[in-house]
Amino acid sequence: MRDILLLLPDFLLIVVGFLVCRYTTLNRPIWESMEKLVYHLLFPVLLFTSIVRNPLNPADAASLALGGVATVVMGMGLAYALGRWPGVDPMLHASGAQTAFRFNSYVALAMAERLGGAAGVAQMAVLVAVCVPLCNAGAVLPLARHGGHHLGRELMRNPLILSTLG
Repeated sequence: MRDILLLLPDFLLIVVGFLVCRYTTLNRPIWESMEKLVYHLLFPVLLFTSIVRNPLNPADAASLALGGVATVVMGMGLAYALGRWPGVDPMLHASGAQTAFRFNSYVALAMAERLGGAAGVAQMAVLVAVCVPLCNAGAVLPLARHGGHHLGRELMRNPLILSTLG
């Protein structure tokens, strides 16, 4: 029960957001603007300041980053191996494969804060810093390839990648 209570405030906030979007004048266009604000400004600032304010021991950060990279790479390998399975539609696979290795950074940071306080947020920020670019590259690669876009350009325009590199 304690574990459920850790995420309850976040899920209630999501439900309230849905209800406000659905049943008030704060409709979808307003929420799309808020999502852009969070994605392009607020979330990158949170990642950057969390790492700067709570520096980690380099050995601990390297160990944490290596574990995160290993987990993501394993998920990517399994996801893209499935694409070679007979009868799997390449376009559907390209759009769905990322569900095997991408994670919800917002929920992860909320959990990290509740379980580990500011230090937990800093540790999760390191994982996000290392894993988000890797996950985005793994997710963007097949979509860019199928959509005719340049992978490097798509990655360098991603605000999460830019903030974590900063």
